[in-house]
Amino acid sequence: MSNQQYKTTKVSANFGAKGWLVVIMAFLSIFVNSALINDSLNVTRTAFTESTGMNYSLISFFSTAGGWFAVAGGFLWTFLSRKISARFSWVSSLLVTGIACFFWGHATTHAAYFVCISVAMVGAMGFAYIADGIVIGNWFPKKKGLAMGWATAGYPLSAAIISGIATGLISGGGTVRFYNVFGFVCIGMAVLCLLCVRDYPEQMGAYPDNEKNTDRDALNKALEEGREYMKTSQWNTKKVLKCGNAWKIAIVIGVMQLTSIGIMTNFLPRMMASGYETKEILLMLTLAGALAFVGSILCGVLDAKVGPKKSIIITIILAILSIVMNLTGIRPLIYISLPLLGIQLGGTSNYLISLLSTIWGRYDFQILYGILQPIASLIGCTGVFVVAALGETYSYSMAYIVVAALDAIALLLAFTIKDDFVGRN
Repeated sequence: MSNQQYKTTKVSANFGAKGWLVVIMAFLSIFVNSALINDSLNVTRTAFTESTGMNYSLISFFSTAGGWFAVAGGFLWTFLSRKISARFSWVSSLLVTGIACFFWGHATTHAAYFVCISVAMVGAMGFAYIADGIVIGNWFPKKKGLAMGWATAGYPLSAAIISGIATGLISGGGTVRFYNVFGFVCIGMAVLCLLCVRDYPEQMGAYPDNEKNTDRDALNKALEEGREYMKTSQWNTKKVLKCGNAWKIAIVIGVMQLTSIGIMTNFLPRMMASGYETKEILLMLTLAGALAFVGSILCGVLDAKVGPKKSIIITIILAILSIVMNLTGIRPLIYISLPLLGIQLGGTSNYLISLLSTIWGRYDFQILYGILQPIASLIGCTGVFVVAALGETYSYSMAYIVVAALDAIALLLAFTIKDDFVGRN
């Protein structure tokens, strides 16, 4: 079993048919998560408040509080991924969110809404962060950044189209119709995942990174040795939580998530407060998503070329620049700022998997990822409430300034991250 750091500068998405199937499933999972948990809130929160009288600020806070439960769910999905399989966690978490959706649309009280969004977020933590991330890391130890660049394009695609879809579905059948559609989508994806996904490419007769010049017997032996190594690895939960470098990574990625989630989920009220019409705002979101779709893939290319640490630094700088442009209030600059914000949303999931795999290797990265992703999400999920609360209490400009300041702190912290190889491949 090789103990060298896996690096590549190849940017060709030659994943193979079975590898592409895994990437597409991850892409769909990320799209559903972003659409359901984040981007649709631009529309659904207003729909719930108008139809039930629920308090807008309170249900905005529920997105943050639900995220706290999702963190616990993240540890659960990690445990199940290691004890049973990542595919089991992927399928199970899709079913959990699907069932929650069938109740969510019927919510008429704050308690019912909170339970539904919390359960849905617990499930989403499994299929959009933990399970799919582990499988991508297993399938593409060298091309993980590039593979995630394609998979995380689901984020900007959601930003581009989900507000319009949610508006159409709700106008024709209320919140019940919208969430029922997503419930059936989750159930259908669970069936596809059960049939088409395995934890390791070797289990499907494929090759890591689709490198077919590797001896099949040697591959199977290396996989067996790697899985045995995982049982005795020094990188257990206690050691991860005592690792300062790991905490730096979680905080930096968490702030990146906070920025993207907070701004994108409050984009509609922010722009309406600035005097823009709903029609133009939806156009902005569509344009931003379309451009950021390409940008998310470019994040994967950037990762392959310069490595995840430098990519993180560059992406945060672009995020700060985009916020500054948005704060000017100048229409052309606002349009330019949008895809840059969308790029960061895709980059957050992309970079965490890639950086951890680069530092800790194919087999140790799983324990790191299973612990740090929930911690990063704990920080990230506060974005919805932080931006909404500051926006409603003071101004959305103030909220953007606070977010930019947090990004600046994360940028300084990112420079101190050590990306030397310490794991096993």
